[in-house]
Amino acid sequence: MNDQSVYDVIAVGGGPAGISLAIECIELGMDPATIIVFEKGEASIKAIRQFYPDKKMTLANYKNLPTETHGHLPCFPDLTKSETVTYFDELIARYNLNYQLNSDVSKIVKEGGHFVVHVNQEVYRSKCVGIGIGILGRPNKPNYKIPLGLRNKVLFDLTSHSIQPSKILVIGGGDTSSEYCQILAAEGFDVSLAVRSNSLEKMMESNQKAVESLAANSRLKLLMNRSVQNIEDAGGRPKVVYDGDRGSEEFDYVIFAIGGTTPTNFLKTAGIDCDDKNLPIFGESGETNISGLYLLGDLVCGKTGGSIITAYNASFRTAKHIVENLK
Repeated sequence: MNDQSVYDVIAVGGGPAGISLAIECIELGMDPATIIVFEKGEASIKAIRQFYPDKKMTLANYKNLPTETHGHLPCFPDLTKSETVTYFDELIARYNLNYQLNSDVSKIVKEGGHFVVHVNQEVYRSKCVGIGIGILGRPNKPNYKIPLGLRNKVLFDLTSHSIQPSKILVIGGGDTSSEYCQILAAEGFDVSLAVRSNSLEKMMESNQKAVESLAANSRLKLLMNRSVQNIEDAGGRPKVVYDGDRGSEEFDYVIFAIGGTTPTNFLKTAGIDCDDKNLPIFGESGETNISGLYLLGDLVCGKTGGSIITAYNASFRTAKHIVENLK
């Protein structure tokens, strides 16, 4: 055990949700020394650093979600990736957060009125825990197996591998797929987008228009009503087999952009109840069936997804509930 201290709050996850929970608790009067934030990565906000392409903008009104903040953190202007990293690093420094890097939380158990949080080879205790693990690091994957020989050719984000100018298929119908296509088309790639449905309604308006403009100017091949049945290894190139009588086509790379997955097993191990769809159950404050154990950020946004601003507002609701209950 690291020591016998009992923290008031432990935030699991060092992204916008965990950072904003710590800040809101401080703004509501809690001592910064009683709060600790655990980040799994070697640097702050690992998910943004790792999964945001360099040219991706952080939008205040992402997905046209509200930009009004309810707590002490104000809305921010649209930021580049590097500006976003700087913005959060400055928040961490300004509030003197106890922000621990390389901290892999493996287990959370409530014992004797306190939570026991297992981090690497150490154990920490706290009165409350907020889980703000995002879904970027847990991308959804297809229900068919990808050949092992294509593991560097079939990707689930745009940043994990260096991609040479080539023929690329992006699979997905949401904002991330649109953003990937915009970035790749701007770099001169031969890009196709396979969308399972017959509309782009899952994208926010600006991303819909961007895709339609690229297609109209022959910079993007838009494949609507196109489901992928399987991917085969064609001599080191992905061969995409479409459903029905749509045939097949070879690409140099295939990039899936079909959303992320809630870390259900981790939550269930902590004792959190889930519904019949395996989604965690929580109240308005984010509190689960276990008193003092809260969900934050992406975990309280549902299938529609959220934004940094919605994470801020969820953290403010959680912080108010924590402060009231610790009085």
